[in-house]
Amino acid sequence: MLQQTRVEAVIPYWIKWMHSFPTVHCLANATDEEVNSHWAGLGFYRRARLLHAGAKRVVNDYNGTVPNTVEELLKLEGIGRYTASAVASIAYDVEVPVVDGNVCRVLSRLTGIANHIKAGVLKDDLGWILAERIIDAKSCSPGHEAKKHDYRSVGSPGEVNQALMELGATFCSPAGSGIDDRDP
Repeated sequence: MLQQTRVEAVIPYWIKWMHSFPTVHCLANATDEEVNSHWAGLGFYRRARLLHAGAKRVVNDYNGTVPNTVEELLKLEGIGRYTASAVASIAYDVEVPVVDGNVCRVLSRLTGIANHIKAGVLKDDLGWILAERIIDAKSCSPGHEAKKHDYRSVGSPGEVNQALMELGATFCSPAGSGIDDRDP
């Protein structure tokens, strides 16, 4: 719901959605009309159809439990690399990077890359390599053997990913250069 939509605009839809579909089973058992009526006004109706299809697959193929690996999540309708990685790292502490426009802004500032963040070389290739290095070096999931230092204060892979996304969303201006003191 939040993809390309402001949080403030989504809240009433989210509340209504969760009231009607509190579990994956409830969503899987809903009719197409019920799903579409709850999505009406958000646009991007294909997302609602894919979410509904994904819920049905989770119920039918995974006994109602959302898969916990990127590989299995990618088998669900409407889930791509970014979403699979976000769900795996945030919900299951899987040590994988997440790359979206916000993370690309942070990475471009950190590395001095002056490429447009939507350029394929950054968002599809180099961004994932750089973000993986951060997750590998800084994360400390339960049972994760400490590398060179003890990073317990840094957080789990999901927390590190969320921090990178939030930093890019709130502190790095989309139009910024990374040179201005107000836009690191």
